[in-house]
Amino acid sequence: MPAFRRLATSLFVPAFAVVAISTLAGCDESNPGFFAPTCPVTDIPSAAADRFVYDGKDPDIGNLVSHAQLTAISGDCERGPKGPKDQQMIRTRVSLAMNLTRGPASKTGTIDVPYFIVIMRDGKIVDKKVFTDTFKLEPNVSNQSVRTDLRLIDLPASKNIQENPYTLEIGYQLTKDELTYNQQHLPVVKFRGRTQ
Repeated sequence: MPAFRRLATSLFVPAFAVVAISTLAGCDESNPGFFAPTCPVTDIPSAAADRFVYDGKDPDIGNLVSHAQLTAISGDCERGPKGPKDQQMIRTRVSLAMNLTRGPASKTGTIDVPYFIVIMRDGKIVDKKVFTDTFKLEPNVSNQSVRTDLRLIDLPASKNIQENPYTLEIGYQLTKDELTYNQQHLPVVKFRGRTQ
């Protein structure tokens, strides 16, 4: 598995977790001895790093169905297949780590987690992909760390493979009420990384 550099982020305190953002980089497995192309920068909007689901009543701990919290992004990049116009593509592989908590109002043994990956170039949205992964919690487990399926994002390569003009914004796909709850109850955090 190719190595990748990790970036630690500032603490995201609303429940008890630390979120780590990774730069997605490593060695190019398809060309041993060559460096992998530069991966897009990753960013987590702070209001989309948590997802609280309530049973429709007041947002009280007794009415909590589930809470999902992003804890890390990991992945890497390599030369991808040729694009539709025969241009070189860079394949980015991304997986999210998260903590899931089943609340007292939960009536099932599974938690559905919708999340998005927004592709931006020069500050403008180019594409948005929404995924939903379902995780099973054992009957006697209320808190569990999980990892999403590996997602593949192919982006056109720049002429210099050590430059990448794209940014990936990643977070939970929230309803309007869930987003409002986060904005009103969670502190605004700017996730910033540093190389480890």
